[in-house]
Amino acid sequence: MKKLLITSYWIGIIADAVASILLFFPQVSMIILQPQPVVTSPVYLYVTRIAGALMLGWTVLLFWAQLKPIERADILLITLFPVVTILSGAAFFVVRSGQITISNMLPMFVLYLVLYCTFIPSYVWAKRQPEYLRNNT
Repeated sequence: MKKLLITSYWIGIIADAVASILLFFPQVSMIILQPQPVVTSPVYLYVTRIAGALMLGWTVLLFWAQLKPIERADILLITLFPVVTILSGAAFFVVRSGQITISNMLPMFVLYLVLYCTFIPSYVWAKRQPEYLRNNT
């Protein structure tokens, strides 16, 4: 289970790093997600770069947490609730609006499912570890 815990962190780290790239470079996200035409105005770029900075910060947070994976397992739960939950909702609504097709968003939905399916059991396992393990990892 400890391997799943470490894997959970690394899935999050890689996913957040990729998301940061998509946010800092909207032209890349346009190629991957193929949304309806979007005007990349200075305001749009400002907003995506704010989001990119926050996503990059979360990447670093997950990297820091994996250095003491059992002790810092709460980061996994915080990542799921509210972060991934809100991202999932946003993905649902953009598909529902017709701005991005379900086929282009399917990899995101699969990623969200993988995050839930790895983070929750990893978190539960970490919290069941004896106190001395949680403080000495």
